Amino acid sequence: MVGAVLIRLHGEFDLSCVERFEDELGGVLERETQALTLDLSGLRFVDSTGLRMLITLNGRTNKAGIEYTVLCGEGAVRHILRETGLDGVLPIVSPQGAVPRSDSPV
Repeated sequence: MVGAVLIRLHGEFDLSCVERFEDELGGVLERETQALTLDLSGLRFVDSTGLRMLITLNGRTNKAGIEYTVLCGEGAVRHILRETGLDGVLPIVSPQGAVPRSDSPV
């Protein structure tokens, strides 16, 4: 059994990297991981495909009983999460600690 796993994303999280991301996740989720942190602080851009992957991963980790955390600093990606209301859905933390949930109705 694996304790905690950290996956760091860099650059852009879009359709072009979904297959590699899914391959990496398959290995992590198959090892009976207890906690998974997805570090988005190295991302410059995320599109709707990347957002869908974040939401899908949230559901998969909940179903598997894995503690899931999304690490995201300030910047373009954090702005997108705030504007879409996903910061009220996903378990987001910043390097400074917990991120307050948005006021979005999502």
